Amino acid sequence: MPSLDGGHYFLTVLAPIRGESIIDPVTNASRSHRHVLAQKLALLPTGSQTAASPIAPAPSPFALNTLNHFARLVIIDQPAFNGRVSGDSLLNLDGNPLLAQPVDRLGSAYLLFAADIDAPTDAAAARRAYAEALWSSARADLADIFGHCTGFDGIDSPAAFHDYLVRAEVETTMPFNDYHADTVAAAAKSGLPMGAVKRLLAIGGYVLAAWLAALVIAGLLALFGANGGFVQRIALWGAGVIAVLVLLVGVVLFILYRGVLDRAAKPFATAPHSDLPSVLKALFLQQQFTRFAIEVQGFDDATLQSRFGDFLQATQPTTAMPTQPPGALHAPAVRW
Repeated sequence: MPSLDGGHYFLTVLAPIRGESIIDPVTNASRSHRHVLAQKLALLPTGSQTAASPIAPAPSPFALNTLNHFARLVIIDQPAFNGRVSGDSLLNLDGNPLLAQPVDRLGSAYLLFAADIDAPTDAAAARRAYAEALWSSARADLADIFGHCTGFDGIDSPAAFHDYLVRAEVETTMPFNDYHADTVAAAAKSGLPMGAVKRLLAIGGYVLAAWLAALVIAGLLALFGANGGFVQRIALWGAGVIAVLVLLVGVVLFILYRGVLDRAAKPFATAPHSDLPSVLKALFLQQQFTRFAIEVQGFDDATLQSRFGDFLQATQPTTAMPTQPPGALHAPAVRW
């Protein structure tokens, strides 16, 4: 399925935003759902992304679990306008360039929710586990956000929230997954019977050449008044054979086409250690080892070996903890 690739599920949700006005509980003024939602998203805590990121007073609601690598919330008011449909000005002399062309418009604004989550086995099970875990850890924020969208009334449980996301989900046809450091295994790229197709095409070419030669000989015999009945029969039989070959080539090409589509729909295998806990542990070890390499410059071999043992004891590379917390830019300091 296109939304699943490389052990990750790419959840994309488009929820229409309600069009009626509401009374803002803070200002007691009439405001639209879209404006209240925009303010909520602007004040929503985010994860640290750069060294210049301000320290948030509270963690991002999406950093309260270790299932989503990335999460985005965006309001889409209208489709992007790509400009007028161009044409040849000389051929379109009757057209008035000052008249506006039809443009696409949405019936309402939409809330886009996109998340990249771990899905090592079953995609549907991973989506359900993520939705229910997200609701359990960030229910208040999610209710404030999706409460401005149509169809969210009555959503008050993890299972109901999952079902709501499924109803508003759209297929992700071009996911982005960059965790395969090496090339994908050859087994995942092979399988199309190109050798058989080439042999069939070669046989068809030989038969076609023989048939054309028979037609030429029949024409020459008829031109000189000779009896070309035998050659003519060969030419007629050749036409039947060619028709059969053309049909077979068409069938083979259709099978190849379906094979390409089927293989394109199959996700790549899960990249090793590409789940979020493993990625966080790798980032933690990377930062700690950088500190260690700087500190032990100039040490003798015995001291270096002893200090490296202390480093391994403190960082525990083969265990889940200690690690870097989700949504944080820097790993916590560790003493060794």
